Amino acid sequence: MTTIMAFFKNRTVQQIFIFAVFQNILWWVAGSTAATGSPLATDVKIYIGGYGLLLASGYFLILKHHFQSHIGPILVVAAATLGFLAAPHDHQIQFFALLLCVFLVLACVPQLGLQSAYGLVAFSFLAGGGVPVILFFLRNHYLATQFLVPLIPLVASYLVLFEPYYVHRERDWRWSLVTPLVMVLALLTLPFSWRVILAILVVGAYWWLQPKINQRYQLVTTSVIQLILGLFIFK
Repeated sequence: MTTIMAFFKNRTVQQIFIFAVFQNILWWVAGSTAATGSPLATDVKIYIGGYGLLLASGYFLILKHHFQSHIGPILVVAAATLGFLAAPHDHQIQFFALLLCVFLVLACVPQLGLQSAYGLVAFSFLAGGGVPVILFFLRNHYLATQFLVPLIPLVASYLVLFEPYYVHRERDWRWSLVTPLVMVLALLTLPFSWRVILAILVVGAYWWLQPKINQRYQLVTTSVIQLILGLFIFK
């Protein structure tokens, strides 16, 4: 019992839990947008929920340890297994569930050059579109435009919020404006409203404050900010 309590009191474990839960709330909110199909079976929800939690926990560790984590890739591989079990007869879903897992494992190999701007773009598309697309497709068996359009700013949010983990080199500060501008343009694809204005203000505030946040808490802070943005985007 003492060992279990010490495990849950571990600061890294607590951060993983918060990060993984917030990422999954974001994905499930996004995956429920414009959904009109049949509800998911309980076992499918459990498999997808486990897939998302293991996946987010895995890339938390991978990013926190600068792609040198040993446990992170193991969690990602375990997530891939649950992704397969969620749709044992649907090879499209299995392939989509596998994509981000394969990318994250390969990103840990420095020789492949995925710890870069190219890797950031790939990660953003796969993380922003992965679980939401799986959830929507399992319910509806098709992808609708009204579902895909809000995913554009979600993908862009991964670009702006996770950029420091993929692009490390010193550069002109003006280059750091590129991903926030992409995010603002992506938000403008949505119907203009007070939510869009607030989301733009949140992006600007986070871009300004991010260098000042203690590195130990940056990933957790990122998950909180991204969930707030997601609620503005999808509600």
